[in-house]
Amino acid sequence: MEKSLVRPSFVTNFNCIGSECEDSCCYGWNIYVDKQSYKKTMAHPELKDLAKTALKKVKKGDSSWAKAVLGEKGACGFLDNNQLCQIHAKAGESLLSHTCKTYPRMSHMKDGDRYESLSLSCPEAARKILLQPNAFHFERMAVTHNNQFEATPLWAQKAHDCSIQLLLNSQLEISHTLTAIGILMKTVEAVKQLKQNSSSIDAMFQQLVALADSGELKQQVESFNQDTDLQKKHAFTSLHLWLNTNKPVRGRLRFEQINQAVSRIVDEEGNFSVKQLDNAWQQHAQPALEKHADLFNRYLFYYLYHTNFPLVDKLSPTEAFRVMMVDYFMLRCYLAAIAADKQALTEHDIIMCFQVYHTSRQHKANFSKYVVVLLNKCGFDELPAILTLMA
Repeated sequence: MEKSLVRPSFVTNFNCIGSECEDSCCYGWNIYVDKQSYKKTMAHPELKDLAKTALKKVKKGDSSWAKAVLGEKGACGFLDNNQLCQIHAKAGESLLSHTCKTYPRMSHMKDGDRYESLSLSCPEAARKILLQPNAFHFERMAVTHNNQFEATPLWAQKAHDCSIQLLLNSQLEISHTLTAIGILMKTVEAVKQLKQNSSSIDAMFQQLVALADSGELKQQVESFNQDTDLQKKHAFTSLHLWLNTNKPVRGRLRFEQINQAVSRIVDEEGNFSVKQLDNAWQQHAQPALEKHADLFNRYLFYYLYHTNFPLVDKLSPTEAFRVMMVDYFMLRCYLAAIAADKQALTEHDIIMCFQVYHTSRQHKANFSKYVVVLLNKCGFDELPAILTLMA
C-alpha cells in the first residue's frame, strides 16, 4: 500500500547540539532502555563495565527493560567529562535506546500517512520551529507499508484543514484567527454529535472568511468585553502552581527563572495581579517581540500540525480549542513576566519560556483533562469567556 511520509523542514534541519544544549535531555529524565539495546550495551567490550552501574534492570516490558541511573546532579551515567554520550561515541547511534535515538523527533499517523515533527521540550527544536526561516516548508515522500489504520472522520479532516487555512490568512490578526477557529469548533462539535451534516463546516468556514473580509469579525472580537480578571487569576495561579509541583529535574532551574519573574508581578498590596501581567505584556513583551511578529502564528501552526488538531487527547473539538487557548494564555503570561522582570526579551528568553512550559506540560499526566476541569470551575465554559484569555 503506497502512502506518504510528510516532513517539515524544521525536522529535516534539526541536529542535536550535544554539550552546547542549555537544557540537555541527558539530565533529569527517566530514560528507559529497550531490551535489545540493554543486552548489546552489556555485551559491548568498552561499555559493559560502565553499564553495570549506569543501567538498572526494571523489566517493565521489552521497550522499558532497563532504566538509566542518574547521578547526583541528574546526569545520565553514560555522559563523559565533556557531557557527551559514551554509547554514541564508542558504539555509534545504532546502539542507542529507542528513546535516545529518536528524541526529540516525534510523529503521528493519519489515514496511513506519517507526519514527522519535533517536541518543543527540546531547546534546539524550539529554535528551529519558532525562529528559523522557512521552518514550515514540507516535503512529501512516497512510502509503502501494510499497516492497518483507522480513517479520520470527515468532520475532523475539515476542521483541521479549515483551521490551518484561517491561520494562514494574512489578513487576520491572531486574535481574529483564534476567534474564528473557536466559532468553527462549535459547528464542528455539532457535526460530530450528528446534529448537523458535514457541509455545515464548509458553510461556516466560508461565512467566517466573509466576516473577516468585511471587518465584522473584528467588531465581534472587540465586543468580547467581559471582565474575567478574577477567573484568569484563578486559572493562571492554579495551573502555574500545578506545573511547579513535582516538576522534572530537567528544566527546574530554568523554570525557577520564570517562577521568580511571576512572583514579582504584584499589585500595590503585594498580591499577584492579572492587570499587572496584562500591562507587562503591552508595555514590555509586545515591543520586545516586534522583530518576532509572527512568533505565535508559527507556534499555532506548529500546534495544529503537531497535535493533529482537533483530534487531541480524546477531547471534543471545543475542549481541544479551550486547551489550545490555555497553552497560548500561559505562554503569553510567562513571556510577559520575563519581559517585565528584565525590561527586555532576548531570543534566549523566548526559547526558554516555550521550552520550559512544554517540558513541564508533557510531564503532567492527564494535562488536558485537568485543564478542561479547571476551566469549567473558573467559568471559562463558553466561547466569549474563553476568548478573553487573549487579552
